[in-house]
Amino acid sequence: MPETEMRVISNAKSNFEFTHSPLMNKIHWAQIQMNPYLKMAMDNDLTEEFKADIEWRTKNESHFDIVVYGETGSGKTRLSQGIYKLQTDAAQKFLNPDIKMTIDNITFTRTEWLARNEVLQAGDTLIFDEDDQSAIGVGALRQLMEQEQIEKTLRQSQFNYIFNSPIIENHVEHYILKAFDIEYSKQLNRAVLYKKDDTGIIMPFGVIMLKRHEIDGYEEKKLKFRKAVQARTMSDRFREYDDVAKVLIEKFAIDKIKKVRTRKSFIQRYFPRFTEEEVKEIQTSIELISEGVELKYSID
Repeated sequence: MPETEMRVISNAKSNFEFTHSPLMNKIHWAQIQMNPYLKMAMDNDLTEEFKADIEWRTKNESHFDIVVYGETGSGKTRLSQGIYKLQTDAAQKFLNPDIKMTIDNITFTRTEWLARNEVLQAGDTLIFDEDDQSAIGVGALRQLMEQEQIEKTLRQSQFNYIFNSPIIENHVEHYILKAFDIEYSKQLNRAVLYKKDDTGIIMPFGVIMLKRHEIDGYEEKKLKFRKAVQARTMSDRFREYDDVAKVLIEKFAIDKIKKVRTRKSFIQRYFPRFTEEEVKEIQTSIELISEGVELKYSID
């Protein structure tokens, strides 16, 4: 990328590289040029204000709920862990000198996320790293419903939540951060800070630059999680579809809905992470269960 173009998008004190891809570098530069709000945000450094806000929330026993998103390789994981460290330092200062960062507070499935909520201390931060809900865990979608209910009561807790996701999801967030690029020599993440306005439109307001951080044991835990996903059998998947079907029948009497298109729309509305093929499998499970078929598995 020409030096004149890089000056438009780079902080004068750091040498940021957008991604590992030259093409994505060019696309990011074009995005900034075509979006006057984003261009203004790139010139508005909110790093110190962001740090002060995290400290203020911790000192006043408030909480934060942050969504971190961005393309693969943009630095979501290290950025979220950098925020975790920032908050933990504040919690040690104002709430509990013995509170510590722990790999146990980085979760990869909704089962683990829900279980970890039961043992959090005041001032703790819990990270939900991105996962594939269509391929993980038995009854994952039932847990999704429970998580959504928990998120609605976050403001009554003293726990902090960070959700890593490739896309923006419907969370009860205070901030939305888009992991934008990385300064490798100084190990900094730069992120664009977004906030929803009163009409629900998401607008960029500035950038923050935080030291990248990695908690001990993260790569090992992530590798173990990936191996568990790869080892998952077909029977596990069918059990999950059946569990979702049972929830839909029990809570919404979806088996009474005769139109296939209506059933499909209903499933997609409540469980948008399932693929088209998986929605078909769930509908098949609904049909079988409603007909009283006893479902058993022996296909591994």
